[in-house]
Amino acid sequence: IGRELAKKVKALEMKIIYTDILGPAKDCPEYTFVSMEQLLTDSDFISLHIPGNKDKSPVISKPEFSKMKDGVYLINCARGSVIDEVALLEALNSGKLAGVGIDVYPEEPPQNLELISHERVSLTPHIGASTKEAQKRIGQEIVSIVKEDI
Repeated sequence: IGRELAKKVKALEMKIIYTDILGPAKDCPEYTFVSMEQLLTDSDFISLHIPGNKDKSPVISKPEFSKMKDGVYLINCARGSVIDEVALLEALNSGKLAGVGIDVYPEEPPQNLELISHERVSLTPHIGASTKEAQKRIGQEIVSIVKEDI
């Protein structure tokens, strides 16, 4: 998902930097691999496409927000648990974040009314996997699982 987004924003002439716990991707030489800290300090837009921590602890919380520039835009298409919602709301209210796009929530339906009704928050109903390509991949995965069990 992150690579597809990178292709689209490259057309907008954005400089694309990324981080990955597995290290630099060999098949993305046109994008710049950086540390998580550099990504947080250098980015104007941050889009999350990560699996999250096994213990469901947030990846982005108060310390990470404090490293970001003022006026950053944050998009979460990963898991609801990757962002600390209390710290997110503080960052929005302080102006640290100019805006937030959220497609995933720690609980569904979303429970944090202050966050979901915030004027600088844009919400979608967890539709990130609703593309033709994603649905095709899901179908292929189901077929392979069924074949394994036969």
